[in-house]
Amino acid sequence: MGLEGTGDSERCPSGVYRIDVAERDQVLHHGAFPPEFAVAVLEGTAAGTRAEFFQELARALHFPDYFGRNWDAVYDCLTDLSWLPAAGYVLVLDGFGQLATNEPEQWEIGLKVLREACAFWQPLSRPMVALLYGPSALAPGVPSLPSACLSSWRDA
Repeated sequence: MGLEGTGDSERCPSGVYRIDVAERDQVLHHGAFPPEFAVAVLEGTAAGTRAEFFQELARALHFPDYFGRNWDAVYDCLTDLSWLPAAGYVLVLDGFGQLATNEPEQWEIGLKVLREACAFWQPLSRPMVALLYGPSALAPGVPSLPSACLSSWRDA
């Protein structure tokens, strides 16, 4: 079941959010999202450089072979996902601090791309959220996940 007409997309809009340890546990181990959602987890320790981030993203979201391994290609794939049909998309960056620390300028570009891709899905009634787990100081301006989000998706 999607979120169309439920009001949930207004209470919990597509976007990039920080999550705490309890929310991370709920997302990774307790089925926080409906089974119709595609949930992809990027292992931060495996994504400490731009190239490794692209590799880990491609692995987690099953990007097609033509993925160009640059930020424009990341955006293009994140706003297509035709090979991964789902009612919504959840991208968990579990330990994003590696990339943010090693290549801060690339991390800033990555955040911009993630925000733009999430915004693309907002009017389509198919949410996309990127959930960041790691040091909040490395994600300035990224809001915490609204408390209504996990319950609204779980109950959708």
